[in-house]
Amino acid sequence: MSTPNHDLLSRANSLYFSYHGVATHYIHSSSLPDLEARLAELTFPDYMELDARHHIVNTTIEEFVTGLPAERPAISGKLRETIDSCFSEERKSIQDIMGALKSVEEQGDPELKTWAAKTADTIYQRSPTSVLVTLQLMRVGRQWNIAEAFQHEYSIAAKFMAHHDFVEGVTARLVRREKARPNWQPDTFEEVLAKNVAQFFHDPPNLPLLNFTEAAQYKDYPHAWISLPREQEVEKVIRQGKYKTPEEIIEHFVEIREGKQGVKQKVAETLERKAK
Repeated sequence: MSTPNHDLLSRANSLYFSYHGVATHYIHSSSLPDLEARLAELTFPDYMELDARHHIVNTTIEEFVTGLPAERPAISGKLRETIDSCFSEERKSIQDIMGALKSVEEQGDPELKTWAAKTADTIYQRSPTSVLVTLQLMRVGRQWNIAEAFQHEYSIAAKFMAHHDFVEGVTARLVRREKARPNWQPDTFEEVLAKNVAQFFHDPPNLPLLNFTEAAQYKDYPHAWISLPREQEVEKVIRQGKYKTPEEIIEHFVEIREGKQGVKQKVAETLERKAK
């Protein structure tokens, strides 16, 4: 049986994933059995193109969308602007990022101060090697196609399994059950050498994939049209100058997304931050 707090958390997570493009539809858990049954009823003629089938599936799922539980994403406004600033490409090193978080802590906004302090503490508690490898992965990964991403991710995960900090982290949390910061080696960001980070990105294994055709080696997700508009899409429309008001831009995206739930809220929040 679902408790009120569990239900609230589930709704919050679903809302987060929907607004930020990880998920494609917001559907209450109580509707899932009916949706599953409806999808099982779908039939397609053999000659129907795959893209047409995808559109039918998308439309069918939309029939079961129950409405968003809030008018805007939790990560929005000043908080979103602060996150973008602290973790922007202008921050060339982890020290720059930590410095930016420290600056936010010293400002007056209580909500942002709390967020910055918790974020800085979370980063500090993690393995310095894993933080720096993850930061590098986020910055170079955008250059890879999907097949390369799978290969590099597999390679990096395999190398971490053999690293001291993986064993130490698991032992500290699950065996010794300590709440204190584990004994990382190296223990600080400054002690992690550039070559230590670089070795995680050398010689990815030839990981066999089920589909290795050219079509499967994409960089831009081919089914992004199913999810909410990405921020880059909104910015592109703004720069084109075809629409003069926020309302016109919002209506444009609502129309091309065929009235999809959450489009209006996502575009409005993006315009609030970007179209000053």
